[in-house]
Amino acid sequence: MIGERILNYQVEKLLGEGGVGQVYLATHIQLGRKVAIKVLNPALVNHQEVKDRFRQEATTLSGLQHLNIVTLYDYLENEKGLFLILEYVEGHPLDEFLKNVSGPLNEKRALDIFYQILDGFAYAHAKGIVHRDIKPSNILIGLDGQAKILDFGIAKILKNDKPAMTKAGARIGTVLYMSPEQVKGENLDARSDIYSLGVTLWEMLTGTSPYNENIETEFSIYNKILNEILPKAKDFYPSVPDYLQKIIEVAAAKNPNDRYQSCEELKRALMEKATPTTSSFTQTQPKNNTYSNTQTNSAQNSSNNSNNNNNQPSRINQIQASRKRSYTILYLLFFFLICVVGYLIFLEFNKKSKENKNETAEVDDSLGKKDEAKKEDKKEDKKEDKKSEDELELDSLEKSKTKFEEKEKEYQKILKSELNKSLIVADQLENEEMGEFTINIEVSNKKTDAKFKDIIIDVIFYNNKGKEVKKVEKEISEINEGQKIAFKVQETVNASKYACKLRSATPVDFSKNEALDSLSKEKELLNERIKDLKEKIKRNQKEK
Repeated sequence: MIGERILNYQVEKLLGEGGVGQVYLATHIQLGRKVAIKVLNPALVNHQEVKDRFRQEATTLSGLQHLNIVTLYDYLENEKGLFLILEYVEGHPLDEFLKNVSGPLNEKRALDIFYQILDGFAYAHAKGIVHRDIKPSNILIGLDGQAKILDFGIAKILKNDKPAMTKAGARIGTVLYMSPEQVKGENLDARSDIYSLGVTLWEMLTGTSPYNENIETEFSIYNKILNEILPKAKDFYPSVPDYLQKIIEVAAAKNPNDRYQSCEELKRALMEKATPTTSSFTQTQPKNNTYSNTQTNSAQNSSNNSNNNNNQPSRINQIQASRKRSYTILYLLFFFLICVVGYLIFLEFNKKSKENKNETAEVDDSLGKKDEAKKEDKKEDKKEDKKSEDELELDSLEKSKTKFEEKEKEYQKILKSELNKSLIVADQLENEEMGEFTINIEVSNKKTDAKFKDIIIDVIFYNNKGKEVKKVEKEISEINEGQKIAFKVQETVNASKYACKLRSATPVDFSKNEALDSLSKEKELLNERIKDLKEKIKRNQKEK
């Protein structure tokens, strides 16, 4: 495959392979855009049922347009095989990310990634699609930190070719992440994915899987999934927060009715319990290859030190007793000083009272009024302190609102970029004689729920040194959902090659994005809290 041409893409190298097929990196000959090409295993090409389902997989993926799901650009079937042309994401599968980049993820980083994963699966579930093979290797983490979900239905093809799993050894999908109902071969719904997501979060927080498939048989793992609760993440990695442990236990409940019933419900549970400092904009920490061992050793050392301290308390008791004696002396000195000063003040005050009783009475009255004023000032200060706390919380919420708005703008920018990827510019050189280029260009809108306007296509000509010698601009006023527009470009230019590129386009009338909807709902809740707090501050001011 390497070096061959698939459509307008030149295959460059093998990215990975498995039982289903291979994935290659390829580059568009004119546009320079990199893609991932998934090729069905040649051994399955003559399997009619697999081919039908592979085609159905392409149809399913073509209807999934989400920031956190890898985009399908094109599908090809010819005498060489079946091909899916997919968005290329530079980064790492989540399992490799945990192993080679990050180690176990802390609360902030884990939730940053997991929220994105939940958004993608919530969108797919809303489309009636159950993944059925959720696992870290099917989730890509880009270099920009964005999560992308892979393999909707490819593993499902192979599963449907085998009987339902009702006996030992009948492996369907990836056993470590299977739900109990999947192990039993029952009909599955979105709640089966919720179980697998719970196990995936477990692995993100611990850096390992809950079952060791290297020493346990599939049959024993099946039995554990059916009859034993999921091992506690805190037993493998003690720093896992208690609330995350509880949420994982609900997500991975044996009975589907006891789990969270949707990705949205699971996300709400996480957001309600997450610490206030948890942010979706956290940087990946470099991995320490002995991270887990260091944590374990630290815990053991701490335990050993504690035991040593219990066995030898005398030194600590001596230090504490010495400190107590020092504090007692200081307290006595301070009390003595107050008594002396008080006595001197009393003598001076008594002397003045004898000289002028009236003046003294006035002074007493004045002092009394000052004391009352001070008391009133203290009361006012307390009210001000209470008010300041409310105002401080309001300021914090306003800052959070600003961050949500910035994130919303960023998502809108990313969404526009992702939508524009649905505009496919294909070209074919019809003729090139004596510097006369005739190029057939076709612009396709792969979106079925969005149209574009003000599309500008650049045709750029280069000399043999790669220097641009001429640029031709072609404008398309509008292209509707699923529409294709073809035209020719004829130019006389002294050039050796050319490239056709999409310069810009404006998406219009597109469906709402799930991630943006989620942000809007979160911002709405935040606005309600701000409104309530403002009303509380007004009530406090009236009470004054």
